[in-house]
Amino acid sequence: MKNFLNVLSVSVAMMVGMGTMVSCEEETLGLDNNVIGGEAEGDVKSLDVIAFNSTFDTLRTDRFVLQNGAFGIYSEPIFGSTLSKFYTQIRPSSIGNKDFGEETKVDSVNLYVPIYYDSSVKFTEENRDTINLSKPGEKPVEKDRIEIITKYKVDSLYGNKDMKMTLKIRDINTILYKDSKYFSKLYSSESAISTNSEPIGSAIIGNTVESKIVKELGETSNIYESPIGYKVSLDKKYFEEKIIKNAKTGLLSDYATFIRENIKGLEFSVEESNGFIVNFNPNKIDLKMYYSYKNPKKKEDTDKDYKERLSDVYGFDLTNQWNSGTANNANVIASQIINNITGSTYSSVKSDSINGDARLYLSGMSGNYAQLKINQSQLDNLKSEMTKNNIVILGAKLKFYIDDSYGFVKPPYLVAWNNYKKDNKVVDELYADVLEFYNSYPTSVHFNPIVKGKTDFYTIDITKHLKSMLEKGNEFKDQTMYITMGNFITSVSDATTINSTNPYQNNRAYNPYRVVLHGNKTEDVTKKLKLLVYYSKK
Repeated sequence: MKNFLNVLSVSVAMMVGMGTMVSCEEETLGLDNNVIGGEAEGDVKSLDVIAFNSTFDTLRTDRFVLQNGAFGIYSEPIFGSTLSKFYTQIRPSSIGNKDFGEETKVDSVNLYVPIYYDSSVKFTEENRDTINLSKPGEKPVEKDRIEIITKYKVDSLYGNKDMKMTLKIRDINTILYKDSKYFSKLYSSESAISTNSEPIGSAIIGNTVESKIVKELGETSNIYESPIGYKVSLDKKYFEEKIIKNAKTGLLSDYATFIRENIKGLEFSVEESNGFIVNFNPNKIDLKMYYSYKNPKKKEDTDKDYKERLSDVYGFDLTNQWNSGTANNANVIASQIINNITGSTYSSVKSDSINGDARLYLSGMSGNYAQLKINQSQLDNLKSEMTKNNIVILGAKLKFYIDDSYGFVKPPYLVAWNNYKKDNKVVDELYADVLEFYNSYPTSVHFNPIVKGKTDFYTIDITKHLKSMLEKGNEFKDQTMYITMGNFITSVSDATTINSTNPYQNNRAYNPYRVVLHGNKTEDVTKKLKLLVYYSKK
């Protein structure tokens, strides 16, 4: 799971930047090197908070947030089921009317869905097989043509990983526009995107994928190498109708005509009622149409290797803005998510916005989130104490303890932002601790450090935010912290930094993790949610 949720490797060059972290935070806080990150020598004061469960009924699920794609279904008794379908436009790799020749026939159409997998596998007889294509059944020797088939463990499934599901590909009827916003109505079967009922391809998928390489034994170069991912064979007749027969109709003449009048796009979905959620990179989808046609040249007596029919490949481009960095010429992508909480534990949760809740239920690909409010009178008392006793704030952290009795796989991140009123308008914005501190994902993060190993709590660090209120007098009227599953989407050009200051640009739309946290009303006082303020005298 680690490969697709911002658990990213950081280059040596970025590690050099840690040398500048000290001076950056000294400038922000006016503190010495011992208090970087908010843990400091000195006193600790606990401030009460009220946190309660809340729900959005819609979720934006389009190119704005879909750095990765997700499809599948997963159901369990705590949160219920999550069903996700993924949609993408496709475009010919080269546009324009094309001569496919005479007596043209589509031989095969192969779609590869690029799945994150464990590339560190050690090759054994169980996961790698070598076949002698030149002399079937014999041990290959140098110059024999061989096929090497390698199995890899999929690293991007959430749910019942040992189950099999049926991936189905359908063509869509809805024109997708790059300037449109697409949302999922999470608790309704109503969809903004319609499809044809009959699939144009299907495949059984599970927790392994294969790679196939054809080469001559002893040679370093490959004759053929398949992409690694789920392979789906698509309907040849469909592509004969849509591509071959439209060669000179104008439907292949330009991209706009192609995606509006010919092939509007593809849907990725499953037919089962339970299984797993698949994460993948839509930019790496590989789609090729292999076809043959009558040789336009007549055979002559001198032709030794003459072929009655010739072969060629017609490729498609499925890249989107997260590959090119621009949406001007990129394929539009979207997803539609449905949550069914009927009969689940979450469906019976009674949220208490006055006193707070004992447990906070957060799940990705849903509308679940928590609202948190800090006790204002205690903030006022702390501000008075700062003036009276000449103290300085060193750090401010919220600790969300995991209730591990539910047995969920531990999510690496939680994400949060501030919701308040300014000039009678509601403002949603990132905390200064995100924007003004050094946050380099995943190795050096101040605001929402990664949780892994034996760590049993999440930290949201709002040191800068608290100091701005208590030391500088900044006001955030009716402020509420919104906490959701997931993390900020990181930049394509620099995967260690966040891509946008818009708090809604996070990976919740394809993040399948689920977690239950102790709230401020938990019966376990050692895991009670509270704000820890570190301070010292000047």
